[in-house]
Amino acid sequence: MSIHPTARFKASGFTLLEVLLSLCLVGLVLSGVFGVADGAMQLGKSMGQARVAETRISNFVMQWRDYFENVPPGITLAAGAEKAARGSSGNLFILGSQMPFVWNRSLKMADAVEFGIVRAPGPQKSLNLVVRHLKRPLKARREDEFETLAELPILENLKQMQWQFFSPEDKKWFIDWDPKKRPTPPLFIKLRFAFLNDPREHEYTFWVANDLRGQIAAAPQK
Repeated sequence: MSIHPTARFKASGFTLLEVLLSLCLVGLVLSGVFGVADGAMQLGKSMGQARVAETRISNFVMQWRDYFENVPPGITLAAGAEKAARGSSGNLFILGSQMPFVWNRSLKMADAVEFGIVRAPGPQKSLNLVVRHLKRPLKARREDEFETLAELPILENLKQMQWQFFSPEDKKWFIDWDPKKRPTPPLFIKLRFAFLNDPREHEYTFWVANDLRGQIAAAPQK
């Protein structure tokens, strides 16, 4: 009779401490992955917003340049007549030209256009540049009486919006323009603006279509 020894098996598995350590490690890995993914999403969102902002500025500058280079010489231009908001030069009023920033057919029949600086609601006190298409009523009691046909914001969240005007007669820049004192439109308009969340300052100079025949005739002949 033979006696066989009984085989003993050691139980295999993870202890509670090993399971907890594994869960902590998995949590750390997942938090790192989600952190990288969130950072990539935020970067993509900010890049998309930057592209939209740059496109809007580019379209705005292109429209302004095309508008001023094609206005008729006899326009009436006035700027800085009213009290301006802090950081701005006041409103810019133009009478006697084709209408810029037109999004429907009825606005082509407007008599004047005004680029207005308005204070945006909210704690940041930012500025918005809006374009207003104006119509003079048939029974207007004053020559400068207009009603607003439409208003559209074209640049928002601004920190400053200022323009200057170069007089071909005086050969210098002015921060305002009174058509009673200077009936001839300016030769150049310089526009400077900056946004609240952008450290850059944008500056553009636009040539204004002008009738310089009187200036040329008055110039001394060599």
